[in-house]
Amino acid sequence: MGKIAYKSPFDTLRIEEGYSNVRGKRLKNFRILKNDAVVILPFLDNDTIIMEKQLRFAVNKKILELPAGSIDNGESRENAVKRELTEETGYYPKKIKFMFKTWNNPALMNYFEYYYIAYDLIRKERKLDDNEVITPVKMKLNDAIKNVYNGKIKDAKTMLALLFYEHFIKIDSGEV
Repeated sequence: MGKIAYKSPFDTLRIEEGYSNVRGKRLKNFRILKNDAVVILPFLDNDTIIMEKQLRFAVNKKILELPAGSIDNGESRENAVKRELTEETGYYPKKIKFMFKTWNNPALMNYFEYYYIAYDLIRKERKLDDNEVITPVKMKLNDAIKNVYNGKIKDAKTMLALLFYEHFIKIDSGEV
C-alpha cells in the first residue's frame, strides 16, 4: 500500500503511509501494522483470576487489565499465551482454551487479538520486558466483572474477554 513511516524497536508495530482511491479521489491514508496478539483470562481456581495493574504510557496511568501481548514472528498463538502469561504474571498454564478472535480497530489497524482462557497454572519466574511495569493482581471473577460494570475497568480487550466469558462460556457450561 505505501511506505513504512515508523518501525518499533521490536518490529511488532509499523506505521505505513500510502494513498487510496475513494470515489475517484486520491486520499492520503495510514494504517498501523501490528503483529497479532493474545489476550489471556487466567484462572487460579474456579472463581479467582489473575489480572494486572500495568503502566500504560498512552494514558499515563496504571490500569487494571488482563495479561496480553504480541505474538512474536514465527511463534504460535498457543506459545504466545504461555510465554506472555509467564513473563507478566509468573504463572504458566498447563491448559489453555481458545474463546474467539477480533480485530482491535479495523479502521486503523490490521491485526487480530486472539482470546484464550488459561487453567492449571503453576508458578514460574516472571521475566518482564524492559518497558513493562506490571503488578499481578489476584481477583475474584465476579469482582472483575463488577469492575467492568462500575467503570473501574476501562480497557476494551479486558472488558470484552470478561463479558464474553460471563455471557457465553459460563452460561454454556452451566456455571451461572
